[in-house]
Amino acid sequence: FLRRVFLYLRGSLMKIKKVLNNNAAVIDDFGNEVIVIGKGICFKRKVGELINSNLVEKRFCLSSDEMNLNLQKLIISLPLSEINIVDHIVKNIRMSLTKKISDSIYVSLADHIHYCLKNYNEGIVIRNELINEISKFYSDEFILGQEAVQFIFEETGVELPIDEAAFIAMHIINAEIADGGGTSNVRKITIIIDEILQIIANYFNLKFDEKSLAYFRLIRHLKYFSRSVVLKNEFTNDPQSEILKEMLKSSYYEAYMCAINIQEFIRVKYKVEVGNEALTYLIIHIQRLLGEKDDYNE
Repeated sequence: FLRRVFLYLRGSLMKIKKVLNNNAAVIDDFGNEVIVIGKGICFKRKVGELINSNLVEKRFCLSSDEMNLNLQKLIISLPLSEINIVDHIVKNIRMSLTKKISDSIYVSLADHIHYCLKNYNEGIVIRNELINEISKFYSDEFILGQEAVQFIFEETGVELPIDEAAFIAMHIINAEIADGGGTSNVRKITIIIDEILQIIANYFNLKFDEKSLAYFRLIRHLKYFSRSVVLKNEFTNDPQSEILKEMLKSSYYEAYMCAINIQEFIRVKYKVEVGNEALTYLIIHIQRLLGEKDDYNE
């Protein structure tokens, strides 16, 4: 008994606050709910009983109570093998990207991978109609999606279609965006980027050099611009931007008119008013593309 008390005080034993299943529990760690996972750690154990921390393989303490609760709900029904797969994929994402990744990715990715494996076993194939756009506009995230699909194959023997790399990439992109709103918003953002590129290409009869610096900068800007459209963020109309817009109109008239077309398109289709500041950035990026136009069409 004294040895158990000593181990508990030292932190080697943890008191169960909630049993999720045989392999997972919730403990109270200085006021924070921590999900602990390990093979059989809760077998025949009840709330209030102790488990040995040496048996714990993984710990999760997400950044909000809501996310913690959602992950708990998922873990109740998920096999340990799938949790291990998700944890490995998320760790690889965070090691590979310099961007901050929301803890929400644990919940969204665990749910997605569970159902895509279930669909595979039932012979259901879901195609991603934006796979080409995702692979072009979000190449880093798409590569990580491909690595995730490969890891799933290595762990389960399930060979998922390449479409799944794009779906996983969309979950990564959503986790990069504060208050992203889910993969449905990622889909809308991607569509808007493609629509704007089509307007530019048609206006100038332009074929993009997707390896050029100007194209890379344009795509990077359109990600933020399109996100603002989808999230209905307010575009500014300050006097300085008005002055700059008029200067750009005088110097780069064709780029200006193309940007005006984009502004009108967004207003009509998405009911969002693009302000002068956003318009000036569009003009600048379009003009940079025009500086490389001759190279594109050689």
